[in-house]
This record gives sequence, C-alpha cells and structure tokens, in this order.
Amino acid sequence: MSGNSTTVATVIASDLAAYGARRCFGLLGTANFRVSHALVQAGVELIAARHEGNAASMADAYAKATGELTLVSVHSGPGLTNALTGIGEAAKSRTPLVVLAGDVPNGAVKNNFYIEQAEMVRAVGAVSERLHTVASAREDTLRTVTRALRDRQTVVLSLPLDVQHAPLASNLPPLELPPAPGRLQPDPLLVERLAEALSRAKRPLILGGRGAVISGAEEALVALGDAVGALFATSVCGHGLFAGNPWSVGISGGFSSPIADELISESDFILAFGASLTSWTTKRGKLIAPGAVVAQVDVETAKLGYQMPVQIAVQGDAKATAGLLLAELGRRGLALSRPSPASGGEQEGGRRSNAMRERIRSGDNHHFPHPDTSGKDFIDPRTLSKAVDAILPADRVVASDSGHFCGWVPRYLRVPNARASCLSHSFQSIGLGLASAIGLAIANPGKLAVLGTGDGGFLMSIADLETAVRLGLRLCILVYNDASYAAEVHYFRRQGLSVDIVQFPETDFAAIARGYGARGITVRRLADLEPLKVWVADGAPGVFVIDGKINPELEADWHAEHFPS
Repeated sequence: MSGNSTTVATVIASDLAAYGARRCFGLLGTANFRVSHALVQAGVELIAARHEGNAASMADAYAKATGELTLVSVHSGPGLTNALTGIGEAAKSRTPLVVLAGDVPNGAVKNNFYIEQAEMVRAVGAVSERLHTVASAREDTLRTVTRALRDRQTVVLSLPLDVQHAPLASNLPPLELPPAPGRLQPDPLLVERLAEALSRAKRPLILGGRGAVISGAEEALVALGDAVGALFATSVCGHGLFAGNPWSVGISGGFSSPIADELISESDFILAFGASLTSWTTKRGKLIAPGAVVAQVDVETAKLGYQMPVQIAVQGDAKATAGLLLAELGRRGLALSRPSPASGGEQEGGRRSNAMRERIRSGDNHHFPHPDTSGKDFIDPRTLSKAVDAILPADRVVASDSGHFCGWVPRYLRVPNARASCLSHSFQSIGLGLASAIGLAIANPGKLAVLGTGDGGFLMSIADLETAVRLGLRLCILVYNDASYAAEVHYFRRQGLSVDIVQFPETDFAAIARGYGARGITVRRLADLEPLKVWVADGAPGVFVIDGKINPELEADWHAEHFPS
C-alpha cells in the first residue's frame, strides 16, 4: 500500500472526526476493532463499555445533553443485537446518533455473525445505512451523518469487513456536510390566531416539552409567559425547563405535584411548545378542563393533534414561534408590562399574584406533606428522596431508569436546567439508567451525576458500574430497592394473581458497590445517610451507591392511576 493510500475504515474515521465527532461509546470485537482504532487515531475519544446496550444508552444520553455528533461502535451479530434496546430508546427519542456496526464481508451469509442487520435496525425504529462499496464509502458516511444531524435520526451504518479493509486514497478532503437548516417559521396567520386566543384567555398556561429544550426556547417562552401573566409547566421530557421560576408548577401529568394538577386543570388556554401531549402528560385528558382551548406548536406535522385533539395546530420551531407571538401581542398592545430585573421576574398580572406564588410554593413536591410509611426495616421512598435531594449539591445532573419507582426521581431530585435531566423512558425499558447517568456525567465533566434506579434495572446493567469507577466519574446512585419488579407486583396483585415469581431475596448493593471499588451504604432510616453527608463534605469523589431499602407495600400514585386493574 502506498504512503498516500490507506483503508476505508481509516478514511471514514477521519471524516467522522471532521464532521464533529468527539466521542465514541463502544465495545470492541473483530468487526469493529480497526474502525474504532482509526477513530482514536483521528482524535475521537473511545469510551469502552462492558455491554453494547449500555454503550448505546451512554451515547444516547451524551448526545441529548450536548447536541454533538455522537458515535457508537459495536461488533457484528451479537454486538448489534446486544445494543438494540439502547438503539430503540434513542430512536424513539429522536436522538441524533450514528451507530457504527461492524458486519460480515459481503456475501458471507454462512458466517456465524451474519444477521439481516438492516431489517433488525428498522424493526426498532432506527434508520439503516450501509457502506455499499469502496467507491461509495465516503458518500455513504456523509449520508449517514446528514440523516442523523439534520433529520434527528438514530442511524446504524453497517460496515462490511471487506469494504472496511479495502485500500482507499486518503489525500482528499472530507465531503462537505449540508448546512443546518434555519428555524422553521410558523404561518403568520396561525400566529395571529394564537395571539387572539391568548388575548381571550383568563388563565393561560405555557407547556414546554423536549422540542422546546432542543430549540433552546426557554428564554423566549419565559418572556412570552411574563407578557401575558401565564403559568408554566413541562412534559416529563421537558423536565428542568423553568427550573427555579416562581410561576412554574413543574411536570404536567403522571409525575405532577398536587398543585400542578389543580392549576393545570384550572387553565382555560394551554399552549404547548414541542410537547406531544401524550396521555401521560394530560392524565388521559383529565387535566384538560371542559371548554379549555389547547394549542400545539411543533416542528413535526405528524405530532400535531396526534395524541389528542387540539384547537390550534402550528408547525414551527418553538423559539421562533414564541418570539413572533410575543411580537404580535406587542403590536396589539396586549402584553403586560415586563418585570424588572430587581423583581426576579415576579411581576403580577394575569394569573400571577402573591397568593398564587405562595399557592405554587406550598403545593410543590418538596413542601406538600406526604404520609410517611417508613418502618423498622424499610424507609418511605419519598422520605428518602427528599433527604438525598437536600444533602446533595444543587449543581448536578440527574438521570433516571424506568420502572415503578421512576416518578420519585423527577419529583424529588431537582435539576438546575433541562439539559441536566435525562429520563430514559421512551421505550419504557428498565436497565438503561446507569448507562444514561454515565453518558450524562461524561457530557458534564466535573459535575456530580445522580442516578435514580430500581433494584431490577440496576442488576440488569450493573456490569458498567466498573466503567463509572474506571472513568473516575463523580456519581451518586440511589437504588430504590424493594427486592421485586414492583410494577408487576402491584398491578397483578390487584388482580388477585400470585406475585411471588417477581419477588426476590434482598440484594446487598452496598457490598456489591464496594466490590467494584465504589463506596456503598444501606439505608433503612434517615440516620443511615450520615456517610453520604461526609462524602459530600469531602467533595463527593468517585462513585457512591445508596442501597435504599424502601417500603415494598407502597404503590406509587402515578402507577395506580395509569395502570388500573
């Protein structure tokens, strides 16, 4: 091979770095070893995971937090099948992600690693791409990256070994990525309709979802809300928007606070930005008052009115639409006077008053009292969550696994902003939380990462506890340990079925944590949290696991409501 010629794997690795990739999460095998090594040579950091599914979920969380071109590298055959759940979560979340999947040589259908990768990838909602030939490899890679970044897709690029290892001239610059499109502008007539509806509203509410986070729309939405005296709420995927704002009631829907339920239900105009208005967000429509007007703004036409009927549907970018709507209100003379900086944004008017501010504060999850079901052997998970939240520093990032426990995390473990939250719930798979926390921690170097997880999900993913320790991450893991798959216990017990097959002997997660090189404590009462306070006082170094022995008889209110018998 001549000095100015190299392999396809080396060239496409260099191209990926040129397109902006800085990190790749993966687990190496023979079919992805060379391309992964080439990525490292091109300056891309490789984070080696212990399971491919965890690698995909690390990348999913990292990409959500940073917006960067993020890579996953997996071996052919079982390497890809192991990653499919994480890929499915990313695809359902519309996470821009490129998965480099090694593949058998073209035509090698008798190879033990052979599977129909394209069919498998499409089955979980991801996009399938392929290095078809040596001549097309760079164009194939460019198309993959374009679909990931510009279409917000999770794309799996199959890399046949015979194409990867073929020689290819490397003295050509990378192909040029198409420029990012501008913000999608809404129809001006629809903006006028929104302004007219807002002018008639007595109790408006602005609801921000994941689309508002991606758009960077928070400042524009706050300005709009201040102009009309609206309250704020978020979908669960928009959790962290409006954090600290005195007019925010927090999450709407299954994980909402008592006051959020009341005030959302009192709203006569709900304006959703980048939120799908799922049955979870609206509690199957129960939070929408009779006669209330619902408007939805989204960049995707297919999302408008898909989950529930809306009176005004606007295709447009959240930030752009909010800005144009605010300007239209100003032209009509309908905007309230803006709050002064000295007031902290706490101007009155519209729905806003001192009484409303106190109503929101006293009814939120941290001030509204809960019945404490702690006993001699178990602690109430709400009591535990509030205590851990108070001990840990406020400047944090928080990830949550899925499962029966999962609402206690966004309810009680507060985040400073929306980019600091990662809830891996799109696929409703347990076992993704640990990897999500690792990805979130890597995206926020130096910050304390916090994970809320159940015992089942933690055991499912625990191999990568070693990764968190190896990488020297600052990570606090709160295990809600009821020694069961509690969602099934509560759901099927109400139906009179035996649940012993989803209940297990107690696991000592503190001992397991120490075996991995982390710190660990068992908590049955609040006094058991003293070592956590010492760890925080020491700067919260390394990984700390809290084995919270929670009351197994307590069914979460959102679970009972959303999954009735």
